[in-house]
Amino acid sequence: MDAALPPPGQVDQWRLGMPAEGLSSRVGTIAFTASALLDGRREAGPAIPLHTAMAEELPRATSVLVRLPEYRGKSLIPVLSWLVVNRLAHPGAEASWYLHKQQGPASCAALLTRLGWRDVRHKREGGLVRVTGLPPRSAELPEAKAFSGAIGSVELDFLADYGVFSPGHVDDGTALLAEVALRQSPVEVLADIGVGYGPLAIGLVRNGVARRAVATDVDCLALWLAERNAAANGVPLTVECTPDPLDVEPTPLTVCNVPTHIPADLSTALTNALAERVRDGGKLLAVVHASLEQRYAHKLAAAGVKVARHPGPAHVVLEARR
Repeated sequence: MDAALPPPGQVDQWRLGMPAEGLSSRVGTIAFTASALLDGRREAGPAIPLHTAMAEELPRATSVLVRLPEYRGKSLIPVLSWLVVNRLAHPGAEASWYLHKQQGPASCAALLTRLGWRDVRHKREGGLVRVTGLPPRSAELPEAKAFSGAIGSVELDFLADYGVFSPGHVDDGTALLAEVALRQSPVEVLADIGVGYGPLAIGLVRNGVARRAVATDVDCLALWLAERNAAANGVPLTVECTPDPLDVEPTPLTVCNVPTHIPADLSTALTNALAERVRDGGKLLAVVHASLEQRYAHKLAAAGVKVARHPGPAHVVLEARR
C-alpha cells in the first residue's frame, strides 16, 4: 500500500496540495504527486496520496487547507469539494482554498457557492488569494469525462479527465506498445511503469497477456482514475505513487510508455531502473518517440541489457532482455 492511514481522531488539520514544511504530528498532508508525498513523509504527521484519500475513510479535521494545482483547471474543484466534505472535514469546519490570481479566485468562489458552500469569501494573502467557506453537509462526486476504445480484441471504457495525459483516445505510443505486448507469451503478472489512467495495463490483462498488473505513476490523480478504470473493467491492479520502477514487485514483463519531456538525470535514473527489472530476469517493452530511439537504446545498452526494436509510424518499442 502507498501509505498507512492515521488512527481516528489524530488529525487536527488536513493540507491538500499545500507545502509540507514544519508540520506537527496532528497535521496531515494529502499529495497530488510522488514528490509531494515524499516531502510529506519527511514531516511528523501522516502523508496520504490523493488516490488513497479518495477511496478510504480518514479521520476528520476541524480545518482543511487546499491548494488548487495550476495545471488542472477548475474542473477539479467539484472533485476536491467532494473530498473535503466526504473524507476530510468535520461538519461545520472551515476550509480554505489557495489560488493564484490568474486562476480566477472569484470564479472559484462562485463555483463553490453553486456547490452548496456557505459564507464564501476571498481575499489576498501573500502571493496567493485565499477563498474561505463552510462546506455543505453532503456532496456528490461529479462524473469524469470518459471514452471507449479498443485494445486488442477488447472494447474498454476509460475515465480520462482533469488534465491527465491523452484524454479522449488511446495515444499512438500506447497503441503501438499494446500491439507488441499482445504478441508476448502470457505471464502471471506484469508491471506498467507510468500507468496513467491505466489503458495499457488494463487492456493487456483483459486480453490475457497477464492475470493481474502492478503499476507506478508520479501523478496520484492519474492513479485514482486507473484504480477506478481497473475496477470497472474487472482487472486486478495494484498501484504505487512513486518515480522508482523498482518499488513494485519483480515481474516477467514490464511495459513503459516513456515520457517525452523529462530532464536528463531523471531519464537516466528511469532507464537504469527499468534495466534493473530486466536483470532480475524479466523482459522490458518500452515505447519512445522515434526521435528519442537512439538515446534510450544507448542508455539501455549501457545499463547492460540486450535491446531489439519494433518500429511504428512515429514511435519505436524497445525490447530489452538480460
